[in-house]
Amino acid sequence: MKIKYLAVLLALFILGCKKDNIDTPEFNATVTKHTIKLGDTVVFNLEGNPDYVAFYSGEYLNDYKYIGGRSLDIKSFNLSFQSRVQNGNQADQLSVYISSDFNGKFDIASIRSGNFKDITKSLTLGTVNAVYALSGELDLTPLVADRTKPLYVAFRYLTRPQDAVNGAQRTWTIRELALNTITDQGKTLAIDQLTAAWSLVEDGLILEPARSSVTASSGQLNLRGNISAEGKLVQTEVWAVSKAIDLNTIILGPDRSIPIKSISDTMPPVYSHVYNKPGTYKVVFASSNNRIEGKKESIKEIEIKVEP
Repeated sequence: MKIKYLAVLLALFILGCKKDNIDTPEFNATVTKHTIKLGDTVVFNLEGNPDYVAFYSGEYLNDYKYIGGRSLDIKSFNLSFQSRVQNGNQADQLSVYISSDFNGKFDIASIRSGNFKDITKSLTLGTVNAVYALSGELDLTPLVADRTKPLYVAFRYLTRPQDAVNGAQRTWTIRELALNTITDQGKTLAIDQLTAAWSLVEDGLILEPARSSVTASSGQLNLRGNISAEGKLVQTEVWAVSKAIDLNTIILGPDRSIPIKSISDTMPPVYSHVYNKPGTYKVVFASSNNRIEGKKESIKEIEIKVEP
């Protein structure tokens, strides 16, 4: 037993020594001009022979500062879609809602208690038979009081008893929905018609199957009322509710490097890069020796100023 114990200690000692024997990467990068004009090519002179070399220009999504991850604060967000109505003559069947108080349970009781806010009057819905209408872009930012909670978008389709007073149900179709967020980097799509992942919740004494549906390939909403003689006598309600949407930040993940050399490559003598925006950039060359025994890394930083 004592011999086995000593053998384990010896193996751990040897392994520790091997790790210490991994050399720190020998690498250097230099540049002749630290200030250049926009559109000029920066040429970096490279020396050394580490196993791996990666380049970070300091530009957006290629910045060593964000190798642990990057997020963007959302400044504003807007909603748009297309709608079409066909057949029938019943008025005011379709409404559009948002909520940041919904509990995420897709049942009619939760929806009724979810404090959904009617935004229909701020949007344009289809009116001409079988012709799609653009809703316009609605800025939802001032309508959402608490952005720490997720937002839900919903369409409510109400069919009143189809009699001489109310008229016959109409078929509504919703497509091309987009909820875009605005950050310091511009516009980003938060959800579209398909990724909204609609859930249909129906309520009524008679619910005829498959009258309302979500097209699997596109997420298109198809909303229709009952058509049987008995079904036409009752009121029905269908809600199409999106998945939860985070409107606080956008998580982009880590910035990625541009690989220059792998373990089997010869070190190139130079590396060139062109910047497309003026500014001051912190260039980083990340080098490493990566072996079975372990890994050692080093970085070389160079500041480049790009003038207009």
